[in-house]
Amino acid sequence: MLCLCLGAGLIGVYGFFVQPLSDEFGVGAAVINIGPAALLLVPGIVSPFVGRLADRMPVRRLVLIGASVAMASLFLISQVSELYLAALLFMVFSFGLTFYGPVVVNGLMVRQYPGREARAVAVAAIGISVASVILAPLMGFLLSTFTWREALAWLAAGVWCLLMLVSFVCLPAGTGGAVATPGRADTAIFRRRAFWLIGLGVAMGMSVTVVLAIIYPPHFVSQGYSLEQAGWFLALAGFSGFLGKTCVAWVGDAGRPYARWLAAALLALQLGGLAALLQAQSAQGVAFAMVLLGSGAGAFLPMHPFLNSRYFDVDVISQVIGSQMPLFLPFGLIGAPLAGYVFDQSGSYEPAMIGLAVMLAGAIGLLLALPAADD
Repeated sequence: MLCLCLGAGLIGVYGFFVQPLSDEFGVGAAVINIGPAALLLVPGIVSPFVGRLADRMPVRRLVLIGASVAMASLFLISQVSELYLAALLFMVFSFGLTFYGPVVVNGLMVRQYPGREARAVAVAAIGISVASVILAPLMGFLLSTFTWREALAWLAAGVWCLLMLVSFVCLPAGTGGAVATPGRADTAIFRRRAFWLIGLGVAMGMSVTVVLAIIYPPHFVSQGYSLEQAGWFLALAGFSGFLGKTCVAWVGDAGRPYARWLAAALLALQLGGLAALLQAQSAQGVAFAMVLLGSGAGAFLPMHPFLNSRYFDVDVISQVIGSQMPLFLPFGLIGAPLAGYVFDQSGSYEPAMIGLAVMLAGAIGLLLALPAADD
């Protein structure tokens, strides 16, 4: 839970840095929004390799490597004066993040809790909601008090200390790994229809969540809200995501035969929230939309490993999850920059949100096309 909070959960604070970085380096939002593409590009390239490592190596070792690389890169970003150096360091940050991200954590949960996968991955994924509840208001406060460089440096130092504590106190040295047969390459997974339907459906659904997390703060500011208010809107979504994941933890395992229907329903809930956000005319309307979006996105997050656990053997689960990550690339690489370009041209993120709604509808269709799983 803490690994996901301080890893994937950090994606939600990127949007707070879009305007400061744009002002600092004199570029538009479209350029700055290219940054989050690295959060999908780099994991998409290295996740198949990391997935194989996670099936064979202790998790503590992977977390130590990832935390040190990621937070050192984040701290260095706060010190550089050239945009290209910041971009290169952000790629390194994304590389480190992969070593203690969803591929490693979700693979561990599925292996450690057979028959209770939904509860395990949902409880672990609550960490990302905790990040939204805590880190979003914290970043709004820090950026209102310090420069973006100082705020980023404090964030990197604090997260590194917490991850070291997690590694040495919460993870015994031999936890995880050593499950898969050494040298095994299960190429049969690529011939399974479920591999592609789950991979593409989840990639589209989660890419929408990533793009929204990036454009929320500047969208709210463009609508006349302050950064502090934007932080609280994101905190509300994070709390709603916590409730959504709690519901999955409670009923997910009992609904194993209906996993694909549950996943599609959660995407439909997000689609309704996006429609409500586009129609919102007040803070109360925005809050209602964020509850729908947050609860749907939060509850959908555990669906990736949970769906895979319904169709694939546990001894290759990390390989399956890792091998599906490249499917995220086409959507991740163009989503955030395209949304930034739309904003630069029109002054609004609403046209981009309409495009994201179409993606959600496509993801629903893919997941409903999944065959029934064999128990």
